[in-house]
Amino acid sequence: MVDNNGFVEPPIDPIADTNPSLTIRPFELGQPALPGWRRTVGLLSLLAAAGLTIATTIVLLTPVSTPVATLTPDPVNQQVAPTLEPTTEVVAPTPGTDAAFIPNLAPTISTETISLILNVPPAPVNDTTSTFALERNTYNPFTIVPERPRNEVIQYDAVQGDSIYTIADRFDIQPESIAWSNSRSIVLVLRPGDVVNIPPVDGVYVQVIGSKTIAEIAASYQVTDPNVVIDSEYNDLFGIAPDTILPSGTWLFIPGGKGEDITWNPGVTVESGTGARAGFVNSFAPGDPGSCGSVDNPGGGAAWANPLPGSSFVRGFSSFHTGIDLSASTGTPIRAANSGVVIFAGWNSWGFGNLVVLAHGPFLTLYGHMSSIAVGCGQLVAAGTVVGGVGSTGNSSGPHLHFEIRNGNTSTDPLATIPNLGL
Repeated sequence: MVDNNGFVEPPIDPIADTNPSLTIRPFELGQPALPGWRRTVGLLSLLAAAGLTIATTIVLLTPVSTPVATLTPDPVNQQVAPTLEPTTEVVAPTPGTDAAFIPNLAPTISTETISLILNVPPAPVNDTTSTFALERNTYNPFTIVPERPRNEVIQYDAVQGDSIYTIADRFDIQPESIAWSNSRSIVLVLRPGDVVNIPPVDGVYVQVIGSKTIAEIAASYQVTDPNVVIDSEYNDLFGIAPDTILPSGTWLFIPGGKGEDITWNPGVTVESGTGARAGFVNSFAPGDPGSCGSVDNPGGGAAWANPLPGSSFVRGFSSFHTGIDLSASTGTPIRAANSGVVIFAGWNSWGFGNLVVLAHGPFLTLYGHMSSIAVGCGQLVAAGTVVGGVGSTGNSSGPHLHFEIRNGNTSTDPLATIPNLGL
């Protein structure tokens, strides 16, 4: 639209907001802006806010009183007891802050006071007069971590003085388990530097040779369930079937497995006597209950005899079984295989049970597992003399005689010396 002055009125936008945003009430002259009671309430609110601000400022600017421990003697127990006295400590303001000082709100105590408190002995338990009792724990600061069980076969380097027995005791397993898990040469003669397989628990650690299944290998070591071997944490065989043939050369641990019976060789000392003790002087298994100590050995005869006539041959000589086994009923007389002197008569802790050992010059004869002993230390006996009766003492599964012939400390096959044994 164009007015008379030539002004062009812009078109009206129907979307634009043309409503006022505030309601303006007309002000009437002579009428007060607010009622009197409202102005009174506002004034009181301002005064209350001002008072709260002033109180807050005073609290913030007031230094904090901190208790400090001092020590005073206890007149009853003649001991020193700490008391608390107030003190004030102010921390210097941090550069850049507006506060004149900043109060330290945490309690403080000097290192000297701490030392004195820690040195105060605790009051007796039944002391009801003491004003201070300090209770302290007296736990041992050293913690012993129990030894964890082994979960694998380890290799141990033998040192001077080691034996299969001492090693077995050190690792808490049976000596047979070590013997079954190592070369026979190591078991018979252990030398410093030899590497000994130590199984984690009692059993047999073997190297697979040939084409036997796991079930067959387990059965050969008196384990009827092959899953005992397969499921063992000591073997990596999970999921393998019992009829699986392992590659030749594989090492396998058989928990609870048992090998052949072992007859251990006690130490034997043979020395040459001089003067009045000319000849051989022998001692067998020193320290054992049946040991006779050092005994003069006058030598023996040339004729050898069967120590147990009429017996049955049970087991022969091998590198791991250093004698032969002859079976007979309990109490059957056992006779000296040659003339000689008794150097051991009694209980033997190496598995022979009741044992008699005779010295015949450079040779020794052993008679093990006897039910009774008929000779004594130092006694001279002739070939055929009864030395005891057949029994099943020591490591034995039935009545029999374990018979050995040794040349010094070296075991030999008795059948090579007495061919008619077991007849």
